[in-house]
Amino acid sequence: MAIKRHTVIVEGTLAFRMQRAAAARAGDHGRDVATLPLLAARLAGGFTRPADHATLVPIVARALSELGFEELESVKTRPGMARAVLASLARIWAADIRFDDPRFASARLSDLGRIEAYLRSHMPMGTLLPPDLRDRAIAGTGRARATVGNLHFHRLISIDPLWRPLITALAAVVEITWDAPGTRDRSWFPGTLLHTATQPSQNPICDVCADPRAEVVEALRWARELLSDGVTQASDIAITSADLGAWDDHMLVLAADAQLPIHFASGVSALSTRAGQACAALADVMINGLSQDRVRRLSLLSPYLTEALPADWMKGIPTEAGLFEPEHWAGSLEPLRRADGSSIAATLMPVLHDLDVGPAAAVKLGETLLRGKSLGLWREALRLGPAAAMEMTLTSLRIADESDPANNVVWARAADLVGAPRMHMRLLGLSSRSWPRADGVDPLLPDHVLSGKDLVDLSRLEHDRLAFEVLVGHPASRATLSRSRRSAEGAFLAKSALVQRKVTERPRSRTRTPEHAFSEGDRLLARTEDALDLPRMQSVTVCWTDWTHRLDPTPHDGGFRKDHPAVIRALGMPQSATSLRRLLRDPLGFVWARALGMTAPELAVEPLQLDPVTFGDLVHELLRLAVERIEPTPGLVGATPEEIDNALDAAARDVAERWPLTQAVPPRLLWLDTIEEARRRARRGLTIDERFGPGTRSFSEVPFGAAESPGERSEPWDQRQEIVIGQSGIRLKGRIDRVDVKPDRRGVRMSDYKTGTTPRNLGDVILNGGAEVQRALYAITIRQLIPEASTIIARLVYLDTMGPPAGLDGDILERAEETALRFIDIAVEGLRNGIAYAGPDAFAGYNDLRIALPAALDRYQRRKQEGFNAAQQRLVPLWAEP
Repeated sequence: MAIKRHTVIVEGTLAFRMQRAAAARAGDHGRDVATLPLLAARLAGGFTRPADHATLVPIVARALSELGFEELESVKTRPGMARAVLASLARIWAADIRFDDPRFASARLSDLGRIEAYLRSHMPMGTLLPPDLRDRAIAGTGRARATVGNLHFHRLISIDPLWRPLITALAAVVEITWDAPGTRDRSWFPGTLLHTATQPSQNPICDVCADPRAEVVEALRWARELLSDGVTQASDIAITSADLGAWDDHMLVLAADAQLPIHFASGVSALSTRAGQACAALADVMINGLSQDRVRRLSLLSPYLTEALPADWMKGIPTEAGLFEPEHWAGSLEPLRRADGSSIAATLMPVLHDLDVGPAAAVKLGETLLRGKSLGLWREALRLGPAAAMEMTLTSLRIADESDPANNVVWARAADLVGAPRMHMRLLGLSSRSWPRADGVDPLLPDHVLSGKDLVDLSRLEHDRLAFEVLVGHPASRATLSRSRRSAEGAFLAKSALVQRKVTERPRSRTRTPEHAFSEGDRLLARTEDALDLPRMQSVTVCWTDWTHRLDPTPHDGGFRKDHPAVIRALGMPQSATSLRRLLRDPLGFVWARALGMTAPELAVEPLQLDPVTFGDLVHELLRLAVERIEPTPGLVGATPEEIDNALDAAARDVAERWPLTQAVPPRLLWLDTIEEARRRARRGLTIDERFGPGTRSFSEVPFGAAESPGERSEPWDQRQEIVIGQSGIRLKGRIDRVDVKPDRRGVRMSDYKTGTTPRNLGDVILNGGAEVQRALYAITIRQLIPEASTIIARLVYLDTMGPPAGLDGDILERAEETALRFIDIAVEGLRNGIAYAGPDAFAGYNDLRIALPAALDRYQRRKQEGFNAAQQRLVPLWAEP
C-alpha cells in the first residue's frame, strides 16, 4: 500500500521533536515534520538550505568593514554591530518589506539594503536569504503534492507576512489546514482553519514565592508530587515561563540535586559543560593574562594540553609562584622533563607565547588547544562577538540537551510550549516585568525610520499574552501559576496584569514544610526530626549550641585529651620565635598550625604591592644575599659603603629575576620600585651604626639550631649546636638578622630588623604581652652559643625610619628572658594537659587562621573570653606584660 505523504509545520525545537515522537508512536510513516524555512527549502529543491545565523554573522561583519554607508558609517565598528544589523534585517525580511519599496525609502534602509546585496553575493552555494528562499519555493509549488503532500500547520500562533504568499500558492495545489490557537484575525489564510477549543481554568491558583530561586524550588516540589501518584508520567509535565533567563541557572542546579528527569528545551548553558569550561579557561588566560592558576586550569581542560603534557607536569613548580610573564615560565619550566627526558618547555612555551599575545591570537589558540565540541563553541563565540568580549559571549551560548523531551519533564519557553502543551503545566514569572514582556525598540529601525506596525506583525507583548491564554485555556491541561515577590536583585515585583482577576494567591514561605520535597536536602530541611536523627546533624547541633549558648569552654572551642600524640609531636619539633609567639598568644592557633598543619591558601593573583610579611621576607633576602657577597672578605665590618652598595645591587638583580619564579609579585614597573624600596631598607640595616667596639666582627642572617646544616660556616658559632630552652625542653631554631661580636667574645649585640611601621612607644616595649619575644629568645640563644659573653644587647631595628634602635640589656633583658621562659613552660604544660583555646592573636585581623573560628567573631569573643581566660589563667598575666 502506497504511503500517503503529508507534512506537519511546527514552530520551535520542542514541537518539532514532539511531533516526530508522536509520528513514531502512531506508526505514521508518511508524516514529515518541518518548519516554514525547511518547507521552503524542500520546495526550492536543488540542495537549497536557509541561511542560518552562524553563516550570516561573519558575512555581515565583513560587509560592515568593507562597505561605506550614509548613516551607519559612524557606528559600524561598534561591538555587537554585526548581530544588531542581522536582527534588523531579520525583522525586515519577516515583515516582507522590500528595500526598493518607495513607501519606506530612507538612508537607513538604503544602508541595510546594501548589506543585503553584499550577503547575496558572498553566501555559500545553495544558501538563500529568507525572501529569496520564499520566492524559489513559490516557483516549485507545482511539485508540492509529490514533495510535501497536504499541509497541516500545528498550533502556530501567527505566521509572518514573509511566508503568506507561499502558503497562498500552496493552497491552490494541496490541502492546507491550521489549528490556530488564540483569537486573532486570520482572514488572509486561504486554507481551512480548525476550531481549537479553549476552556479557561476555574479559580486558578497562583503561588507567591520569595524570589526566582524559590519559584524553581516550588516548581520542582510540584513536579515531584505529580510523579509520586504512580499515574502521571514525566512526559505529562511541563514548567515554563515567557523568558527563562531569571530561572534557568537555578533550574539547572536544583534539577541536578533533585535527580528529576528534566529536559531543557532551549538547551543548557555551554558553561555548565566540560567543553564550555575548556573555552572559559582559554578565554580567561587569553584576556586576563598569564598566571599559574589560569594555566593550571587550562592544562586540565584543554584536550591538546591534556594529551601533550604529563599529568603531574607542574609538580616541580612552587604553588606560590605567580608566573605572570612568559620569561617567568621559561625559567620555571627549564628543569622540568618528561619520563623519557624530553623537555616540557618545548611543548608549552609556544602555547604560552601565543596566550601572551591575547585576543589577537584567538583563532590560532582555539585551533591549537581545543577539539570537538569545545572547538565548535569557540568558533561560534568568535562568530557572535569580538575575541576581547569572549568571556561575555560564552555566557550566552547554549548546547542542545541530549535527553528526549518525550520521556522527560520539559523546561521550556512559553512560546515553544504552545506547540506542544502538556497535561500539567506550571507557569513561572507572572509578574509585571516578566510576563508579558514589554516590546523592545529596534536600535537601528526606530519609529521615525520604519513604523513598528509595519515592521512587526505580532508584538512581543501580544505574543506573551496570547501564549498565556492558550496555555491556561488548553482543554486537556491543568495550569498552575507562580510569581515572585522580589527579583533576584531584591526589587519589588507587582503581579502581572494577566492574573489581576479571578486568581487566588497562595503565599509560599521559604520555611514551610512541603507535602513533597524535591530532593534529600529539601526533605531534611523541612522535616527536622529526620535531620536530627543523622549523626552528622547531631554533631553540628551540639557544636552550634556549644558556640552560641555555653559560656564555658567546650571541646568544640579547642580542648582535647591529655598528651595528645599530635600535640606531643608538634612540641618535639624545633620551634621558631614566630611559632613560640603563637604558642604564647594563641595556643589554639599553635595546635592548628603546628599539630594539624592548617595553612591559609596562597592565591597566585598578581598583586599591586607585596603584603607586609612578604615584603619583610624580601628585605631579609636582600640582606642575606648581600652579606654572602661581602663575606668572608672584606667582611661586613670592613666593607666600604661602595662595596655594600655593589653587593646590594647584585642581590637586587638576583631577586628581581628569581622571585617571580617562586612568588606572586607586582607588575614589572611596580616590582622594580618595590625592590628599590627593599634595597633602601636593607642598606639601613647594614649601615645603621658603627662597630660595637674596636675589632668587632659583624654577621648578618646568622642561623642557629640547624642540626641538618652542612656546617660550612662556623662563625660566630657552630650553627648545628642544639638550643634547648626552659624546663619543658623546647628546641629552638631560627636565624638572627645581625650579630655583632667583640674580639674577646665577651660582648655581643643582636639586631632584629623590622620592616613594619615603628610604634610610638617603642622605647617602653619589653615583651609586649608576648608579641615581642624574639629579643629575649635570641639573647637566651646567644648565652648558650657564646657562653663567655658577659654583655648581651638585644635590639629591635625598624628600617622605615632613621630612628635609634630599641635595645634591651642588663637586668631588664635578664628579667625578660626569665619571664619568657616561665610562660613558655606554662604554655607547653597547658598544651600537654589539653588546654588550648583562642588567645589575643586569634581575633586579630592579621591572623590568617581566623576564618576557622565561628562566624560573628566579635560576639563569640565576648561570650567566651571570660571562660577562655579562666581555663588559661596561668598564661593570662603574660598578655598584660609591657
